[in-house]
Amino acid sequence: MTFTDNEYLEVIQKNENVKQAFETIKQTCINLQKQTNCPEEDIANFLIFISKQWNN
Repeated sequence: MTFTDNEYLEVIQKNENVKQAFETIKQTCINLQKQTNCPEEDIANFLIFISKQWNN
């Protein structure tokens, strides 16, 4: 099932567990980019890679 951006934002606002996960992932990505000085595209690609691995 695919969600729209607005649906994701609504869930983030309404569900504390999802909100906490979102904030943690977001901050981790910000920190990683600052520490490695890599482009945002690399972080986005890394997140895609991770999303393919979590179920393995």
